[in-house]
Amino acid sequence: MTAVSQASQDWAGKSVKMTWKAVPGATSYVLKWSTRADLGSPTYKDSTTVGAWMTSLVPGKTYHVTVAAKNGTAAGQWAKTVTAVLRPHAVGTFGPVTVTPTVGGVKVSVPDVADASDYQIRWSAGPNENRTPDRWKARTTPWSSAFDPAVRTWTLPTSDADLTSVAYGNPVYVRAMARNTYFDPSSIRKSVQVRAWPRPTPPIAADHALHFASYNVLCSGCEQNGAPTWATRAPAIADVIAKKAPGVLTVLEASGPATGRGSEQAYLDLDRRLPGLRLVDAEPMTVSASHQGNRILYDPSRYSVLDHGVLAGVKDYGVYPASSAPDTNTPWAKLRATDGSNATFIVVAAHYGIPSASYAEPRKTLLGRNSAQLLAALNRVNVPDGSGRRLPVVLGGDLNDNRYPEDATDGAQPTLVRAGFYDSSASQHRYGTSKPTYNGYLPASRQVDDPNGDGQRIDYILTQGLQGSDEFVNNWNPATATIPSDHNMVEAEVHVPTIP
Repeated sequence: MTAVSQASQDWAGKSVKMTWKAVPGATSYVLKWSTRADLGSPTYKDSTTVGAWMTSLVPGKTYHVTVAAKNGTAAGQWAKTVTAVLRPHAVGTFGPVTVTPTVGGVKVSVPDVADASDYQIRWSAGPNENRTPDRWKARTTPWSSAFDPAVRTWTLPTSDADLTSVAYGNPVYVRAMARNTYFDPSSIRKSVQVRAWPRPTPPIAADHALHFASYNVLCSGCEQNGAPTWATRAPAIADVIAKKAPGVLTVLEASGPATGRGSEQAYLDLDRRLPGLRLVDAEPMTVSASHQGNRILYDPSRYSVLDHGVLAGVKDYGVYPASSAPDTNTPWAKLRATDGSNATFIVVAAHYGIPSASYAEPRKTLLGRNSAQLLAALNRVNVPDGSGRRLPVVLGGDLNDNRYPEDATDGAQPTLVRAGFYDSSASQHRYGTSKPTYNGYLPASRQVDDPNGDGQRIDYILTQGLQGSDEFVNNWNPATATIPSDHNMVEAEVHVPTIP
């Protein structure tokens, strides 16, 4: 026999195909190989065709190979021994990596990558693994063998420690990596980044359905760079709200003189433009004028007000030093549904001030402190009943804290979530959430999708004592001739527990 040679290889299958010239009269062939030059302790493979696969090879190792023709059970002479090697090459490129929601995490599946010897999965709550400074801690799986076809799917758990639990309302960002340790152990091929939201808990359908919205409407007199004044914006603001017809609405910055009504505050003008809603409190608050516009409105045909007030001690760190910082106007109201469900809940309208740069503490830390102050004040008014239960809470507002961190993870939203709040953006249905909630007074045509798929937001709807969220909407396209505000209205469909 002559012309025994290596024809091809299957890297993932750890196999090399050998071929040879056909022998007249042969009914089959036997292939023999060994890592020893004397062909000691060989492996055999019978073949009825010209060519056969050597299997279970060690990449990069030299094998000595020969073949003999057979006629029936009788074998002829062995051919001249040749060598064969399962040769490593540089890792190929990734095909589509898929990531899907699962309970308590996400599931990622990776296709075969040419010439890979190992795979590893990296995941975190942060979309950018190269951002500095950033305290999102990426997690990685151990390297696993690419030669095991059963290991192509990983379930990646989320955790509060990593700020990737579903309550934070953010996707988990995943990147797969491959290497070939037989070729260049230091070279790692990365997939494109993919993402998915952990599977949120579904609301209890039998509970009272609450359509809630929150809107920072930009205070009258705060317009910049030629933006229309309140008189022009107010009808557009009212139009956005009326079209969505929320049952409860928190408005922020509805302050400043309403054009045409002297010194009357903008929230009173807005209230008149929304005949389907009513202000919980129309009186001036006992705080500075700049915070008068944080208000709660409700649909009186669906809800009644049992109590209301202002949370004390939520400081405005826009003023320095802290000893001089006044309280912000943070109204709360206890509402009850009038549909017979007796669903009773607390509503809070929160608007944290932008901290002064004079503070030594980072901005996020101060905003997180605002949330801690809000929690303490809320617990004072939301007194537990005889069994220790407090009323459910729905908080809407502008927390002035971007969802994704830059140098800290102790900000406004994480502080509330760690205290038992749920970000309603972690919803069964999400709309417009690839855009930021702060639009910078840009028209819809210039509000672009965040490349990481989850837009920055400083406007939130957070719930406590409720289960999940049916729907969350960032109204990035108001469909009005006038841009109403430098923020988008956000809204959520949630379910409030009924009271027997």
